[in-house]
Amino acid sequence: MRLKIRASMTLILCLTALCGMSESARAQFLQYTLPGGPEENPESRQERLAHELKEARYRLGPVRIAPWLNVHDVSYVRSVVAEGVETPNDLTASVGAGFRAYLRSGPKVTWIAQVLPEYTWWQRQTDRRQLNGRYLLGMAGYFNRLTVEAQAGRQQRLQVVNPEVPVPVSSRNDGGELLTELRLASSLSAFAVFNVSRQNNLIEGTTDPLTGRLRLLDRDEQVERAGLRWRPSSSWTVGLGAEHSEVEFLHGELDRSNSGTAPLAQVLFQGSRFRFQTQAAARSLRADRGSEFIPFHGVTGETSLSLESRSRLGATLYASRNLEYSIESSYAYFLDERVGTSLTLSLGQRTTGRLFAELGSDDYAEFPGVPPRRDDVSSWGGSLTFRLHAGFALGLQGVRSRFDGNGTAPDRSYTSVGATITLTGLP
Repeated sequence: MRLKIRASMTLILCLTALCGMSESARAQFLQYTLPGGPEENPESRQERLAHELKEARYRLGPVRIAPWLNVHDVSYVRSVVAEGVETPNDLTASVGAGFRAYLRSGPKVTWIAQVLPEYTWWQRQTDRRQLNGRYLLGMAGYFNRLTVEAQAGRQQRLQVVNPEVPVPVSSRNDGGELLTELRLASSLSAFAVFNVSRQNNLIEGTTDPLTGRLRLLDRDEQVERAGLRWRPSSSWTVGLGAEHSEVEFLHGELDRSNSGTAPLAQVLFQGSRFRFQTQAAARSLRADRGSEFIPFHGVTGETSLSLESRSRLGATLYASRNLEYSIESSYAYFLDERVGTSLTLSLGQRTTGRLFAELGSDDYAEFPGVPPRRDDVSSWGGSLTFRLHAGFALGLQGVRSRFDGNGTAPDRSYTSVGATITLTGLP
């Protein structure tokens, strides 16, 4: 099974190493992502902005305002961090209220502000209660030949940041991004992206020493990308470019600072019932600033294939390979490889169900004299979303992940079952 998983992902990503790249440089580009796979029908930034403007029903002079109320991650959480060792089974919930505001300065430029504070509550672990939220200022200009997007802000939320400690913690990301794209011809454009960010895991008040080690992953990141994007038709997008990255860890106890370059590529096809997307980076990373980091030369990225039938049933096959930092001093990082599938079913016009399952492995890069380590990973889960009214949705979701060590590491698991209520554009 391990050989089949590794062979399939290697074949997919090597074939696509010359064909993939996202529209922007993501902050925290080497970061753990929750299981579940990609969105089936993701929106572009311009489409998402148009959708948000439509929801902004209130006006304060020239400013459009969309109120927001959210009760999410109302969950029962159980985390086993080692055999016989687990964090307290607990109930948690996040409650937020705020607004998004939009100001149009002409038909092609929109200024954006969002203030979405939220309070994260734990029933038993009172020291983990935290005021989180998302705060942003930005602008989007979509001109005849030029696109300019700029934003800066803070995103602070509850999440699992590392599978070695599968415990949700409050994590803060401060940063900014500038993206430009210039249309050179009818189907050819050039783009450039500059992104800076700082990640801090807010675990100062925790009494668990293992969870406390997550602070060692605090770091600054800077990513620059540039390249060309070709759109021969409304269905196809092909991109080629290059990336330079710099990462500086903030605590000397675990310094994995590194820098490097990577050629990038992307292929995207969007049909009426068929979607294919793949993006890859041939990374070359080296130790920086005297840090302890094992050089990495290899391909990371993700690919997915989605089909939608006339009976409102959709299916997605996906694979990914990503580099993530380890909190263990004996290992510099691990390669997170996954293969998964998801099924989506529309149950009428207002209800959607989704199931997913995936298998994978975490292969660790060990320092000399350290035994090899490999964790087998399996995850499954699902969600049910009820859109009860325009701007009002109820969601039920659950996820279960298991990490089986090879003898040098403990077995671990993470289980979460909960609900989410979202109201936007309040009447």
